[in-house]
Amino acid sequence: MRVLLGVIFLLFLSPSKATTITELFSDGVFGTQWGDSLETVLAKYPKAKKKNISDIVWLELKDSRKVFEIDRDRQRLHFSFDSEMRLSGVGVTFDTDSYITLTNKLTTMFGDFEKPNMASATLVWKHKETSISLALIPATFGMETMLSVGYSGLDKPESDKKSLGFN
Repeated sequence: MRVLLGVIFLLFLSPSKATTITELFSDGVFGTQWGDSLETVLAKYPKAKKKNISDIVWLELKDSRKVFEIDRDRQRLHFSFDSEMRLSGVGVTFDTDSYITLTNKLTTMFGDFEKPNMASATLVWKHKETSISLALIPATFGMETMLSVGYSGLDKPESDKKSLGFN
């Protein structure tokens, strides 16, 4: 009995392993799965509006759910799709003041960030095919904070030089 109690006590003392970005987000977010079609996501979020710039397509809706324990009052939620129209990223907007709070929370949870460009306010945390980026972006009246979760592990489409126009 003493041995069993000792083992249980040691289990409580051993350091806990931090959850990785991949463990948290590799299957998708907000009830969607990476690779879902536009129609599948739209069926889950019928109030979302389809938007596009050229052939880049995303769904956008107003959303007030708490994310990372931060209140969001009718902020935007974006579902973005790759060129094969498969869900590959989700963006969540916050007010500008949330940038510092989110930087602190993400660094606490996932460690040091990468800064792809010294002139940019974008920070990136990456683990395998799953990444989180945090950026200050222009908004209608000033700036806002955008937190994005992306997944690059979808199967790559078949292609050859001829179909791409390099033959």
